[in-house]
Amino acid sequence: MSQYPIILIPGGIERAKSALPPVPIFTEPLPQQPGTKPQKVNNTLIAVETAVAIPTIPVVSQLTSIPGWLLLLAAAGAIAGHAWHQITTYPQRKQKHDGEVADYPRKLERYKQEEQEHQEKVKAASSPERVTEFRYKLLLEVLSQTVPHDGNSGVAKEGWAEAQFCNYLNRHFSGKIHKKLTLKIPGFDYPYSPDFAYIDQGLNLRIDIEIDEPYVYHTGKPTHYVESSRDSKRNNFFINKGWVVIRFSEEQIVRCPDSCCKTVAQVIAQVTENNSILNQFASFSELQPIKQWTEAEAVQMAAKRVRNNYPCQSQNKGLYENSLIETQQQISLALKPNSRAQNRGSARARHRALNLSISPPTNNTTLSSLVSCPYCGVKLKTTKLELHKTDKCPKRPLL
Repeated sequence: MSQYPIILIPGGIERAKSALPPVPIFTEPLPQQPGTKPQKVNNTLIAVETAVAIPTIPVVSQLTSIPGWLLLLAAAGAIAGHAWHQITTYPQRKQKHDGEVADYPRKLERYKQEEQEHQEKVKAASSPERVTEFRYKLLLEVLSQTVPHDGNSGVAKEGWAEAQFCNYLNRHFSGKIHKKLTLKIPGFDYPYSPDFAYIDQGLNLRIDIEIDEPYVYHTGKPTHYVESSRDSKRNNFFINKGWVVIRFSEEQIVRCPDSCCKTVAQVIAQVTENNSILNQFASFSELQPIKQWTEAEAVQMAAKRVRNNYPCQSQNKGLYENSLIETQQQISLALKPNSRAQNRGSARARHRALNLSISPPTNNTTLSSLVSCPYCGVKLKTTKLELHKTDKCPKRPLL
């Protein structure tokens, strides 16, 4: 079962982190030992040649009609010539052999020396320092290919929890946290926009930091559940661009924002193999994992309004409770008639315009026949999408 935080690292970065420097190949051949001492005349070879010639001569004579005595004379001459050649070349052969015997110890010593030098090169190439240096250079090469964002005018609105978490991110990663960035999706009119983007310009390291809620607050629609194809497509989009993806549950950032930031730092240290960034997080506890919910569990969580009851750190509790009170007051104010002339029907109309229903979505329409709002993600009939985007969407861009 998947757990939060969900950490996804591109394959190129993973391969760079586990790569090893190339090891030099030893190509020097082992010296051959000198052969046996040459003989002035190789009597064994002469005997073999004679033994082969005697039975062969009659057969050849019968096939060629050449007299046998003539063939015997030719064979004897050839054997005698071979023997004479051995006698005349013996001094040169003996001199060559003596030289090989004298050179063999020197060649063997040179071979052993080169073998030792090769082993030292292999050892140096495999040293921790060399491996770290090699991986870092390879990592820089991989990160240089990361595709940057192409816009900074994202329209997605952030909730209170995201706004508060942004303060923690900026405190711990000053100057490297960005919001409202966008990356165009080929073939689509609307881009992806990370909740938060960590960007190290020097390394070109880019991290998409996402906050996952179990349901849409105003509609109760399940979201970010296990095996959500929408989240999988989004994750793959960023990973294929070279971005690291970190997904926290909303409960984690509400309860333990510092520990979530520590997790981000741990991922950075893991990617860069530089643990110095972790020094400032030594006093913070490790982030406890939370099981990712299924779609059915998200429906139950929406019915219980669990997003209203996250246990917070003591320093965040007051702010969180005030935020919930403020949200509820805004809902009540939006639903309250401004004058006696406003009737119950107009109040319901304002209620629908704000999409404040907390009931889980009905299943009268199949998901395959619906389309998603590009701003808030709510699924609607195609005929109602434009009206929703212009009048009802709680996250529609302000014109």
